[in-house]
Formats: sequence, C-alpha cells, structure tokens
Amino acid sequence: MSKTPGPARGGRRARPLLPRLVMAVAAIGLFLLAYQWGNQYRYGGGEPPDIDGVLIRPPQPLPDFVLHDTAGEPVGRGALLEHWSLLAFGNLSGAAGHRGISRLVAVSNRLAGERDLRERLRLLMATADAAPALARDFERLSPAIAVLSGTRAEVAELAAALGADAEGGLDGAPDAPPTLFLLDPDAELVAIFPGAQPPAAIAEDLAALAEQRAHQR
Repeated sequence: MSKTPGPARGGRRARPLLPRLVMAVAAIGLFLLAYQWGNQYRYGGGEPPDIDGVLIRPPQPLPDFVLHDTAGEPVGRGALLEHWSLLAFGNLSGAAGHRGISRLVAVSNRLAGERDLRERLRLLMATADAAPALARDFERLSPAIAVLSGTRAEVAELAAALGADAEGGLDGAPDAPPTLFLLDPDAELVAIFPGAQPPAAIAEDLAALAEQRAHQR
C-alpha cells in the first residue's frame, strides 16, 4: 500500500522564497522612507520651524528699489543677495531711528554664538533723513550696520512692499520698539518681528530659519 506524503520536517511546510524576498524588500523600503522623513523633520526639509515672529510663506520677493548709502552710492535689491538682512524703518534724527538702531544691534549681539550667521547678517536702517554725518556715526557702532536713505516717497514705497506702515514707522510711536523685517539671501521677505518681540527671541528665530535654509541647500 502506498503512503500519503507527510508534512515537511518540523511539522511546517517550507515557505516559498519569492514572498519572503518581497517582504524583505518592502521592509527595507519602509525603513528608508522613515529615515528620510526623520531627516527632513530634523533638518528643515519638511515643515518650517515654529518661530515667535510672523513667518511669511511663501517668501515674498523684494521688488526693485533704489536708496543711497552714506557715501551717496545707490543701493538696490541686488546688494542684498547672498546675505541675511534685518531691516528697520525710522528717521535718524528722531527717537524712532535711535530705537531702530539699538534694536538691530541688540539682535546681532545675541547671535554671538552663531559666528557664521552673524558674519552674513546685515543690519539695515531705511530712513528719509538727509543726515549723512549722523548716519555714519550710527554705522560706527557695528560693521554690519548700513543706513540707507531716500526721499520719503522712496522709503514709503519700500515699506509698503513689505507691508509696513511707512509714515508711522518713520516717525515712530512713543517708546515703541520698531518692527523688524527679515530678508533671506535671495532678497525675499521670510519673517516679520513685531515690536513686542524681544531681541533674544528674534535671534533664536533668525538662527532657526538660517539652519533650515542651510539644510535645504
């Protein structure tokens, strides 16, 4: 009498090879996908950083403009490329200009631990004052400071492009720190820092945005 073939040794049938290979490839694929997602989350390739200031998404390109530096040379959008620019508006002969310069310097000082970023940061004051001697005095406070001047209409046009109140910003509210505008190395508006935000928090936001951009590149 012939015997019916029994089960494979060990009491289990051997699993086919092809399904096991498919499962192994799928597992590797899921691992690589999770790894990539984790890196994007950590290094800024995914969601933008959570900042205290107002994040502008998508970044808004700065329109062409022409102001003048303390040497009388024209300065436009192209001069802002390849640098981070922190911009304030205010008349230098009034309290608004003094507060603006002080606020810009305070933010820069709190980036002492971010050497590369601090070297790439430009502190810009846009003013309608025709006071080159006073402007040069302010620029001596830091090599990163540049005072850019123009007519009231020219400065107001630039302010309007950034969503700022040019008239109120130039004269300033009593004892109110000015709003600061952050432009990235593509001369695009990426963040707005209200007057109520302290310089230390602005510096942290700036460092987070710079780190995200560095990893995206």
